[in-house]
Amino acid sequence: MSGPLSNPYMFKSAAGADNFYTHQIASSLRNSAAQDGTLEWTAGTPTSSTTMTMSYWVKRYTTSTDGGANNTFVTGTGGASYIIMGFSSNAWQFQPYGGSWGTGGGITMDTNAKYRDTSAWYHHVLRIDTTESTQADRVRMYVNGERITSFAAEGVTGNLSASESLNYINESGVVQAFGGLSGKGHGTEGADLQMAEIVFCDGQSYGPDSFGETKNGVWIPKDPSGLTFGNNGYWLKMASGAIGTDSSGNGNNFTVSNFAAHDVLLDSPTFNSSSNGGNFAALSPLWRTENITLSEGNLAWSGSANERGMMSNWAIPIGTKVYFEYYASAWAGSENDTQILGVNQAHAALIGGDRGGDETAYSYRSNGYKAILTSKSVYGSEVSWGTGNIISCAVDRVNHTINFARNNSWQGAFSISSTMDLYPFIGNGGGTNTAGGYINFGQDGTFAGTKTAGGNADENGYGNFTYSPPSGFLAMCAANLPVADEVDPAQTDDNYPQKLFNAVPYTGNDGTQTVAMGFKPDMLMLNMRGSTGGGYPAHLWDTTRGDDYYLYPSTTAASVTSGTDYVEFVSTGFKTDESWDGINHSGETYIAHGWRANGGTTSANTTGSVDSVVQVDPSGCFSIVTYTGASATRTVGHGLSSAPDMMWIKSTANTYNWAIYQEDNSYNTVSFNRNNANDTGSSTLWGGGTSPTSSVFSVGDGSETGKSVAYIAYCFANCEGYIKSGMYEGNGNADGTFVYTGFAPAYVWCKSVDSTSDWFVFDNERVGYNVDNNATTLNGTAAETTTDMIDLLSNGFKFRISTDPNVAETYMYFATAHNPFKYATAR
Repeated sequence: MSGPLSNPYMFKSAAGADNFYTHQIASSLRNSAAQDGTLEWTAGTPTSSTTMTMSYWVKRYTTSTDGGANNTFVTGTGGASYIIMGFSSNAWQFQPYGGSWGTGGGITMDTNAKYRDTSAWYHHVLRIDTTESTQADRVRMYVNGERITSFAAEGVTGNLSASESLNYINESGVVQAFGGLSGKGHGTEGADLQMAEIVFCDGQSYGPDSFGETKNGVWIPKDPSGLTFGNNGYWLKMASGAIGTDSSGNGNNFTVSNFAAHDVLLDSPTFNSSSNGGNFAALSPLWRTENITLSEGNLAWSGSANERGMMSNWAIPIGTKVYFEYYASAWAGSENDTQILGVNQAHAALIGGDRGGDETAYSYRSNGYKAILTSKSVYGSEVSWGTGNIISCAVDRVNHTINFARNNSWQGAFSISSTMDLYPFIGNGGGTNTAGGYINFGQDGTFAGTKTAGGNADENGYGNFTYSPPSGFLAMCAANLPVADEVDPAQTDDNYPQKLFNAVPYTGNDGTQTVAMGFKPDMLMLNMRGSTGGGYPAHLWDTTRGDDYYLYPSTTAASVTSGTDYVEFVSTGFKTDESWDGINHSGETYIAHGWRANGGTTSANTTGSVDSVVQVDPSGCFSIVTYTGASATRTVGHGLSSAPDMMWIKSTANTYNWAIYQEDNSYNTVSFNRNNANDTGSSTLWGGGTSPTSSVFSVGDGSETGKSVAYIAYCFANCEGYIKSGMYEGNGNADGTFVYTGFAPAYVWCKSVDSTSDWFVFDNERVGYNVDNNATTLNGTAAETTTDMIDLLSNGFKFRISTDPNVAETYMYFATAHNPFKYATAR
């Protein structure tokens, strides 16, 4: 597809561009604490006892704080002589104890960052070189190519002398183990995680760029075959039939304990255009009723009666067709003990212990009924199902139908919503008996070894299913996940999300400075983070009106003439020559949020009844529009390639309120400059309640949108992999609501539409890791808050607070991407 998108959900091909990943990781190894799975090898004589590097990819299954169940690597000689590396209290921890490392409870490296993303892969590099003259460089830790510099505890490097030989790791005669090693510190056998491509280089201090590289904003693996492995080096690919085989050429093969062939999954950090599907969907521990237990890589579940269900960790995008299978392993079999399989809406009721959620699903129930939201009726030939049956599900989001089969006997398609976000869903409603089962999105055709794999792939060559997917229906894997062509990192070197939006912290200097954003922003929001300058509101500039003018989102003020010394848009970002406290006070900290459109080049638009001037970004999903109202219902051309889902409108000539439109908010309106709830009588602002079309939006004669004065509108259409706006329900629980966006957010704002609340703004640069994503506001002058509120994840965001912005109310949100989920690493 070339040119503007006719539909932001449509895409060119299932797999995107061929072979974006130049090095393929074809499989991974599933583990669990319950199965006691380990890979063990006894080290020989090392090339070096001072210098070594370890690299691996890991996916978490749980956010449990149990360190023993989350160990990636363990070595040592006893309970007080060991090294443990893994996740402890959701931090990445490197913990040596005894020998050359010293003893004492503080000898650890514990990150401040909390790694609670269970939907994508992390890449870890541990780099050790005690010959480094700088003490802090003797042990270095990297996640997804970035060095960790913020630690809750860091007592390791201070205990290492220059050129000191190390105990346990890479030490002759000492067992090196992945997945755990019983009796070594808090080491246990097995771990609740999945690993891929483990590489160890003996005698080499390699940075992460030896194992990966950034390609169009995406961290991707590199082929390690050209590295120097040394005597004790190894490369474990975890391939089927060769789980512990060393591919380095050294023959340092690991002993495999308590792993079976079905633990090798078709799930990996990479994909290609024909056979390797990459990261697959799974059930989400962030989105389930609390007493449900997930296992087998979050593909199996068990739960007591009335545990209403769990969602998958990604939505089924509109414009796609997907296929998945479910094997019922435990079931009571009466009408009051009903298992439920289908697709469901986003549901806050499945988080924090509240029961409910199956009443809004499109589903096939084990009593032989179908459910269309709250309506239940006989389905097909009223075939019930239970233990031993395999249920197939084909979801068509092109023609908006769903169909189910019992043991490959299809029961008949029925209609589903054409607009809702829908997610694969399993529920258990009524009765008193426990239930359970296994789901397969394509990565494990054996249902964790309970069935013989059918060997059926989808038509793109991805996945392993019991039955052949219907024609056109695809496995739920990264290779099949759509991204709008115009922003796909595999299809553009210039317009992927990090070239269209960026968040940049900077410090004022009372003079001239250029803040680099990586591009020239066309909409620029500047916020003071602290309060040493007395507190200032956000300032909003755009290139359509030019750098002489700005708006305050927090006030009704008309466009303010700033003068040429305040802000100047430049090719790499923006420049300020002014000591004005609001944007450049010496020593004060600020955050710049910048969106790129068309470099300030505008065009006339005569599509609507009111002429407008527009500039549109390369995705076709963000535009800046200026127009003059006409004190009546009028239409205005927006220039986008599809109907806007969100608009921010403000009179630049008068002191009228801001008007914020979101398609799912029923023509109600909220305002940046107010913290009040919805204006429920505001449909007249939008042409009497007329939704935008692919060419125009409608305005009435309200002062916020349609008087005979000048206005500016910032318009956004949902764009797969880049822009998403919508509504979510808070749950008032510290295990907060999860919101799926289909990308790793770089920017999020949210506001309750039910009550008085602030407009919270988060980004991935302040402080830059979970859960410390600090918040500014659009409606006030207060300094940013450091309260821990939100995790920004590979596929959306999850609240970690029971108060605003996660009380039990309806919220509006807006987000832009760092990377599409298709390519995102875990955060």
